[in-house]
Amino acid sequence: MNPDPYAQLDPDTAFRLDHVLNFLTTLGLWVAILVGVSAATLISWRLHSPETFEERFATPARLLRWRLWAYASWHRLCKRCGLSASEQVTRRNKEGRQVTSTRWFHPKLLGTDVFHTTLRLTVRARMGQTVEDLERAVPAIRDAAGAHSARTVVVSPGTLRVELVMREQLSTIGHAAPPTAVATTRVALGRREDGSAWTLPLRGRHTLTVGCSGAGKGSIFWGIACELGPAVAAGVVHLIGIDLKYGIELSVGAGLFTKIATTEADAAETLAGLEKLMNKRGHEMAGRTREHRPTNASPLVVLLIDELAGVTAYKSDPTLRKEAAASLSRILTKGRALGIVVAAFLQDPRKEVLPMRGLFTQTIALRLRSREEVTMVLGDGMADRAPAHRINPDRPGTGYVIAEDSHTTKVRSDFWSDDQIRATAKQYARSRLAGGQSSE
Repeated sequence: MNPDPYAQLDPDTAFRLDHVLNFLTTLGLWVAILVGVSAATLISWRLHSPETFEERFATPARLLRWRLWAYASWHRLCKRCGLSASEQVTRRNKEGRQVTSTRWFHPKLLGTDVFHTTLRLTVRARMGQTVEDLERAVPAIRDAAGAHSARTVVVSPGTLRVELVMREQLSTIGHAAPPTAVATTRVALGRREDGSAWTLPLRGRHTLTVGCSGAGKGSIFWGIACELGPAVAAGVVHLIGIDLKYGIELSVGAGLFTKIATTEADAAETLAGLEKLMNKRGHEMAGRTREHRPTNASPLVVLLIDELAGVTAYKSDPTLRKEAAASLSRILTKGRALGIVVAAFLQDPRKEVLPMRGLFTQTIALRLRSREEVTMVLGDGMADRAPAHRINPDRPGTGYVIAEDSHTTKVRSDFWSDDQIRATAKQYARSRLAGGQSSE
């Protein structure tokens, strides 16, 4: 009869290899059973309740994995990305012989924060290093982490926070929801890359949207116009439109607009009228208030220009072109504090097409054709922070929002169908006023 393989060995008994093999076999069997049961449980959980599986298991596990990756690979990552420095150190060992070794100095990883889609690294520059040195290495860190995008914020002298978007939420098309609330300060246009809502500040801002044909400018145009529908119906917002391509784009939702200019002469007259309104408001507000508050008597006026180049560069009449460009420049310079804001859309970003580009306080860069166009639209050094030339053509409405403080956000606008635009315009339509200006 064989002895019990799990009985405690007598110290005087010779070592038995078969005991160890039996123990390891049993242990492996139990581990395999536990792994199999756990896997089956997780698969069943995911199939029967994917929402709770994602919330209670998949997301926490993913966040833990990101955090462990950051701590485990930080020093190696710093070396590969050129952030570390080394020096040769010579010392004597126990035998009294000189030994030379390499000593490495790395930026210090102060901490990590993880969110639903984002990994944040707080990094302090090593001695002899600046936050600008850290920022130059961010694209390499982004690609090493497999992140979709990255942005940086200087949180204190010598300390940088790197935000890595590990899971992008912009792959699917979002469909716009009918507006219900009166909005004059900002409008909801879609979602950010982390899945949160994208709301565009409107009052007190001039917005320039640039993108090549098919990039999705129409979704942003109608997102602004339709989201302001309830405010239009309430009388606290007036929409003025300029569409020199025969008015085809604006005709779908014409009921939302107080005035639509479709000819060169009409566009110049409309801009001149807005400039007169701006001057009138300026005289009325002087000495009383520094900030315009939309009311029925003095509504927020939003000028929507479908193709800005048609106003500033491509007009056939040089006189009308100069008059329109001059009026628009003055409106961009002084209008936003007086409740007159401009949202313009453009395909060609060359400077000769839009010499007053710097007067817009926030820019939306949709898909562009080249790195040079990104530089034209956003400025030097922005092609790495906002690579609009790399946006997938199959994702219209995707772009980068650059605010006046240079904060960069990747977004995607919701899609507005023609039927939705017509229904919104019908629901919130107002009568057009002669002359194209709001009555005050």
